[in-house]
Amino acid sequence: MSIAILELIFMEKNMETYSEEQVDQILRYALAKRTNGQNLTKQQIYEIASDMGVSEADFLASVQEWQSTQAVRKEQLEFDKYKKKSLQANVLKYAIVNSFLVALNLSTSGSIGWAIYPLLFWGLGVALDTWVAYQPESEEYEKQFQKWLRKQKRDQLTAQITDKLTSSLEEWLK
Repeated sequence: MSIAILELIFMEKNMETYSEEQVDQILRYALAKRTNGQNLTKQQIYEIASDMGVSEADFLASVQEWQSTQAVRKEQLEFDKYKKKSLQANVLKYAIVNSFLVALNLSTSGSIGWAIYPLLFWGLGVALDTWVAYQPESEEYEKQFQKWLRKQKRDQLTAQITDKLTSSLEEWLK
């Protein structure tokens, strides 16, 4: 799409203005029509950006930022999967243990007496975990994500060191 076409789009009598999001959507529609759903090469994307007046340095910086954002997004998706699996396990434990406690309490005293306390307090914990798992914009979610990320990197480093030590030891023993 050339600059002339963009100028024609935006030069109307009433000089409408568009937000960044609206411009993004308009350009996405135009690009979708141009490519017919086919993937573009990095060079083709650069040519389009160049036609729009984007410098090579800005383009390369944007590509790098996009790649970094995609890596973080992939990690967040893995974390979300981990959180939801962990939450399911916690809900299952909660249901099993508290069912047993309520049944025990009912069979011994005929009413729910003391069993209500673990039911309520543990239930509060499960509810808070559920809230955090489904609120990715919250501060607590971000703290848990960062903690999980550090653990993942630590585990990965530990595995690499262990593999290296194991292979070195095997080599030495030969």
